This record gives sequence, C-alpha cells and structure tokens, in this order.
Amino acid sequence: MIEGFTLSEDLITFEKGFRSWEDAIIASSQGLLKQGFIEQSYVDSMISSVKEFGPYIVIAPNIAMPHARPEAGSHKVGFAVMLCEEAVSFGETPELQARLLITLSCVNADTHLKMLQELVMVLADEEKFNKILNSKTKEEILSIFN
Repeated sequence: MIEGFTLSEDLITFEKGFRSWEDAIIASSQGLLKQGFIEQSYVDSMISSVKEFGPYIVIAPNIAMPHARPEAGSHKVGFAVMLCEEAVSFGETPELQARLLITLSCVNADTHLKMLQELVMVLADEEKFNKILNSKTKEEILSIFN
C-alpha cells in the first residue's frame, strides 16, 4: 500500500478506552517509538499541535490521524493502528469522538500526502471501514491494510 512500508502486527493495538485524548495519542505511538519510526519529541509535538490548533486530527467521525511535522522527530515512513472499544473524546460533539486512531510517521510533505491519500481510500470504503471497527484480531486489520 504505502511504498517502502508494510503494516505489521506490532503496530496494531486494541484498547478498552482512555481518560484523555493525550493518553490515547501516547498509547497509539508506542509501536512507532519502539521501532524507531519516531522520537518522543514527535509524540510531544502531536499533543502540542492538538492543544494549539484544536482537534484537526479527527478527520471523520470515529477516525483520528495523529501526526506532527516531520522535523519534530520522524525517521521512517509508516503508521500504527489502534482500535478502541470506547471512543476517545477529542471534543464535546459526537463528530469529535474516535474509536480508530491511525498514527502517522511522515518524513516529508510528499510522503505525508501520499500516505493520507492511500489511507483515505481504505477508510472511505464503508465496507472496509466497518470491518476495521468490528475487527477482533490483528490479522483482520492486516488483511484490510496490506
């Protein structure tokens, strides 16, 4: 799907829920951090950006795509998928709730746009999106994204 990147099981997590959106972003970043895709400064920057600019990372109901500028500490192109049983609240309205967090690691603007286009094509497919939201295993998610 994304040139030079294949989603792997260790970048997919299932969670019950979170008390805050900050905790959700931190949790959704762990696989990328452990594998050297990003640095802690990138995680901090994702949180700061939402505090500064609002919940722009919620791109549609039930979908958030945390990301930061590449220079904040992104080293490799990739993304991690976290599916929450309970929606994470990024704001007061239902449109700002997300069960699916796809945390992006983009090394430049071109890869950022390509990755977004590829992911939006998957997520815009209602059947695939519903499969993702109802997934119980990492294999189910892998089969949709790879």
